[in-house]
Amino acid sequence: MTRRTKAFAVGITIVAVALLGSVFGVTRGSTDVAVSNTLSNQVVSAAAAGGLDRASGTAVEQSIAKLHAHLVQVPKDYPSWASLGLAYVQQAKITVDSQYYPMAQDALDTSLRINDTDNFLAYAGRSALASARHDFAAAETEARKGLTLNASSAVLYGALGDALVQLGHYDPADEAIAKMASLRPDTSSYARQSYLRELRGDIPAATTLMQQALALAPTPSDQAFALFYLGELEFNSGDSNAALSHYRQALTASPNDLQALAGKAKAEAALGQDLTAIDDYTTVVARAPEPGLVLEFGEFLESLGRTADARAQYAVVEATQKLFMANGVAPDATPTMFYADHGQPAEALQNGERGIKTRPFYVMQDAYAWALHMNGRDREAMTILQTALDLGERSPLLHYHAGMIKLALGERDAARTELSLALTLNPHFNPLAAAKATKALATLSANP
Repeated sequence: MTRRTKAFAVGITIVAVALLGSVFGVTRGSTDVAVSNTLSNQVVSAAAAGGLDRASGTAVEQSIAKLHAHLVQVPKDYPSWASLGLAYVQQAKITVDSQYYPMAQDALDTSLRINDTDNFLAYAGRSALASARHDFAAAETEARKGLTLNASSAVLYGALGDALVQLGHYDPADEAIAKMASLRPDTSSYARQSYLRELRGDIPAATTLMQQALALAPTPSDQAFALFYLGELEFNSGDSNAALSHYRQALTASPNDLQALAGKAKAEAALGQDLTAIDDYTTVVARAPEPGLVLEFGEFLESLGRTADARAQYAVVEATQKLFMANGVAPDATPTMFYADHGQPAEALQNGERGIKTRPFYVMQDAYAWALHMNGRDREAMTILQTALDLGERSPLLHYHAGMIKLALGERDAARTELSLALTLNPHFNPLAAAKATKALATLSANP
C-alpha cells in the first residue's frame, strides 16, 4: 500500500492520513454552525483542517487538557464534548494508540446525550471515529446523519467522501468531494480530488490538483501536507530524486512533520542512502509506530540482510495490530499483507476475509487477493484482483501481485507484462517485492 493510500484511508493512510489519513477539510469560513466558546471553535477548526492530524502529540494533548478544564466549568457544552471526541480521534492517529478510541466514543456520546437535535458536529466526530476503526459503512451513515442537520457542511461532505472511497463507491465519492470543493475550494478539498484522480490513473490531473492544494495552503503544516503528497506522486511514478526534493521541502515548511520524514526515509532507501534512511526511519517509528511504516522499515532492514533488526520491527507490527483489534479497529490491508508476506498465510486469509467485508477498497482487494494466492487459491485471487486493476490505479505493488498470480496460473506472457509494468512504474516500489519481481522477470526471460 502506498503511504498516500494510508493517509487517506484514515488508519492513515498517517496521514493523510497521512496520514493517513483522514483530513476533514480546511473550514475557515462560516457555513458550519458556530460553537459556543472560542476554545471549542479552535479545536473544531483545527480538526476540520487536518491541523490536529498533522500537529504534534503535545499540541493535541494541550487541546485535550484545555477542553477538559473547560468542561469541568461548563459540563453541558455539547460542541466542546464533540470537539473533545475529535481531538481524541486525532490523538489516537498521532500516537498510534487505539486506547483513545473508546475515550472518543464516550465524549461523542456525551455530546449527543446533551443535544441530539441539531448536533451535526457530533456526527462528524462519529464518522471520523468509525473511519479510524475501519468501519466505513458506519462512517458513511454518521456523515449522512450529520448532513441532514447541516447540508452546507464541507466537513461532513469530506467525511462522506472519505467513507465512500473506502467502500469502493468511487463515483458517489467524486460527487461528495465535488460538493465539498464547491463549498470550500481549499487545500483539503483539492487534495481529495487529487487522490480520486490518482485512483483512476490520471497522474497529471492528480498533480495539478495537488499543486492547487499547495498554492492555497494557509499554514506551514498545510504546505507540508501538500508537498508530501506531491512527493508521493513522484515516488509512485518512479522518480525518487524528485520525491526526495518534495519531502525535504515539506520538512523545511514543517520540521517536525513525521509523514514527510517517513517519505524522506523511503526515498533515501530507494536511492541507496541506507544509513541516512535507517536514521530517519528509526526516528519516525520511535515517535509514531504506525504498523504500515514499521512494516516498511522492517522490510527495508530485511532487504539489507539485517534480519534480527527486521524481526524486531515485525514484532511491533503484530503487537500494535493486537492492540488495535482490542480497541475495536477492524482488520485492514496492512496486517493482511504482513501475514501473507511473512509466513502466516492462514492469518492473512482470515484478516483478508474480514477486511474485505468492511473495506472493499482497491487496496483491501489487493491484499485479500494476495492472501488467497498465498493459500493456493489463484483463480479466486485473480478474480478479486481484476476488480482492483479495472479501477486504473497505477500501483506497482498491484501489478506485481497480478504478475506473480498470473505466473502461478501458468500465464507467462501476462505475468511478464504485469511484472514489467510494476518495475517500469517504480523499480523501488518495495525493497523485498521489487527484488522478487526482478528475479521472476529474469527467469521468464531466460525461459520464454
